[in-house]
Amino acid sequence: MRKATVKSISWLLLITVLFYWKILLTLQFSLLTESEGVNQAYAWYHFWIASLRHGIPPLWDPNMFAGRSFAGEMQTAAFYPPNLLLALFPFNHAGVLSPQLYNWFFVLGHFLGACFMFALVRELGLRRFSAMIAGICFSLGGFVARMGWPHMLESSIWLPLIFLFLLRACRARTLPRSLLQACLSGLSLGMSILAGGLHIVILQTLVVVSAVAFYAIHARTRPADYLESGRPLTRPVLVAAVIAGAALAAGAIQLLPSIEYSRQAYRFMGSIMLPAAEKLSYAYESNGALPHSFSTLLLFLSFNGSVAAGEYWNPYAGVFPLLLAAIGIWKKWTEPWVRYCTGLAAVAFLCSLGSYSLLHGLLYALVPFLWMAREAARYTYVISFALAILTAYGAETLFSEAAQTNSWSALNRILNWVLIACAAALAVPAVFGRPEINPWNSFCILMIFASYALYRYVARGHCERPARYLAVALILFDLHAFDWGTRNKIEAARVGTDQHARLLSCRGAVAFLKSQPGIFRVQVVADAPPNIGDVFGLQTLAGGGVTLPINYKQFTDHAANSADLLNVRYFLKPASSPDPGALYQDAAWKIYENAQAYPRAWVVHDTEVEPSPEKLFERLGAPGWDPHRTALLSAQLDGALVPLQGGGPEEVAVGRYQPDRLELSVHARSRGLLVLSENFYPGWQATVNGRPARIYEVDGALRGIVVNAGENRVALDYSPGWLAPGAVLTFAAFGGTLLGFLLLRRRAT
Repeated sequence: MRKATVKSISWLLLITVLFYWKILLTLQFSLLTESEGVNQAYAWYHFWIASLRHGIPPLWDPNMFAGRSFAGEMQTAAFYPPNLLLALFPFNHAGVLSPQLYNWFFVLGHFLGACFMFALVRELGLRRFSAMIAGICFSLGGFVARMGWPHMLESSIWLPLIFLFLLRACRARTLPRSLLQACLSGLSLGMSILAGGLHIVILQTLVVVSAVAFYAIHARTRPADYLESGRPLTRPVLVAAVIAGAALAAGAIQLLPSIEYSRQAYRFMGSIMLPAAEKLSYAYESNGALPHSFSTLLLFLSFNGSVAAGEYWNPYAGVFPLLLAAIGIWKKWTEPWVRYCTGLAAVAFLCSLGSYSLLHGLLYALVPFLWMAREAARYTYVISFALAILTAYGAETLFSEAAQTNSWSALNRILNWVLIACAAALAVPAVFGRPEINPWNSFCILMIFASYALYRYVARGHCERPARYLAVALILFDLHAFDWGTRNKIEAARVGTDQHARLLSCRGAVAFLKSQPGIFRVQVVADAPPNIGDVFGLQTLAGGGVTLPINYKQFTDHAANSADLLNVRYFLKPASSPDPGALYQDAAWKIYENAQAYPRAWVVHDTEVEPSPEKLFERLGAPGWDPHRTALLSAQLDGALVPLQGGGPEEVAVGRYQPDRLELSVHARSRGLLVLSENFYPGWQATVNGRPARIYEVDGALRGIVVNAGENRVALDYSPGWLAPGAVLTFAAFGGTLLGFLLLRRRAT
């Protein structure tokens, strides 16, 4: 039994590697040619690995947007355990994370997704071949196959495992076993949280709730099928509660900083930005699939791709799998989970319609936090999950011995008419030249003919190994044609869209900047600025992200001299820039010095209070205002400052500078306010000469610390309040479940 399972998993691994042959077996293709992939996920991985190798927890990122919470931006997946695999490998000859390693990690996610679906289908009692088909369709087709953002991909692969342990929890004969399986389901959901795809987590939660409700209803109507004598019908409710508790605890170390950060940040919504913690207006939720989008289940590019308002994740999982799903619904309708998956797919489609759907609007109004899922079309993820399971049931039926005696005449008649329609769709344009047919749709029609031929071959009793090989080959041939996530590096270089190559072209400029003395920031002045901060360890005002700290956004938008105040000593511009006076130039970039840049820290002896943020920024940028002398505060200091008296100069020297710790020595001539060109953010703690000191928000976005006359040793540490409870809850969730498993196993022996 185990040997056969290992063999099936090995086949899935081989299939996944061969499916992604372009990015794994050649150097001509890449996932890293577009700006978002390079400047967000790739750059974040690099910063995460570099931080760990320096022994620094990746909690605060000083290299993006003048410093921000790395853990708070949930998509960075700062606590996702599988990322540790990336840290095991050295950087490449260019000193950066290898694109090939990035590609392999991407493929590993797809392989795990296929394995998890394989395990779920086996739990449902189906054969290994059916489980393999489901794994392929789930991971290499539909939503998961077309998800190019790593955080959402890594979150999406966990749903089969969540569902598997949920089933075991509901079916367990004893309460301890049921609770343990519920904990495992919750931990799987917790892993999805740690992966950073909050939108996917919300959809997974809906699946869990609906599955538990379905199980409870079915158990009440047919208790003999599900319940042992004496088993309470409240078990499903208890299971759901344990799953929720375990998931929240397991993901606490990621959820807590994200909750804190959401109160401090804007989120990007197309061309506008909105406060991240505020419930989105339904106007921003209504984008979704158009009513005719169901046609993409059969024709990948139906209606020439005009099937959605806003983003759309195509659920296409192949023609033959769609036929298998139809067979599964038809022949296995008496199976409860077939009915559940059919209903789940139908409801998910209705929700994906967004503003066209009453159901979507009601859920938005009634279900807490569902608005966080944002794009309605993301419900296609649930459709893909349900269809993969239905495909397994169809394969189980078609390729079983019983298939030889079943009556297929009704389906045959339907398929004959489908073939006639497809033949006409090809013949009319071929003869008359009109209407034109999209080549991708003609490919799908070709797959319809091939799928019909394979179906008739199998239905006549050819259920042995050759037919199964043909089925897998046909599915892979179909799905691979629509693997559009990879890009030809040669073509991207020719048209100048290879963003990874553009990032690497900064190495000469980076080397020059790193040779300059002192601490400073760099501003990249270019369209889609490369994230040299996270990849090369330079502090910048650029970076990749879907959010921005509110105070930073307001500061840079309204303070005319924001770059000066943020210690931007150098500007990096494309080599095509006509500006004269470059300090450095190569074939790709020029570097200019900013003579007006402020130091990283300075001392002022005068403050003014301006509680209105709008007026504060107006005053900050007004002519004649000198932030070197006066600081603007939103509230009074705890104690008065002493005006600057005559005497020697005041000195501020930055000693140790790490992402989570700053040390400065300050010589002040009288009691003053040390202003640091660092973003003000909760979680930073300060000491002056070893004594705790309050950090004030200065000039709307910077930090200020009161220092006394004479020598002052100032230290700042990033020690957020969420870290200890988050770590305790997460480790308790995983450790407690492991302990429970060991105790239960010991009791069984």
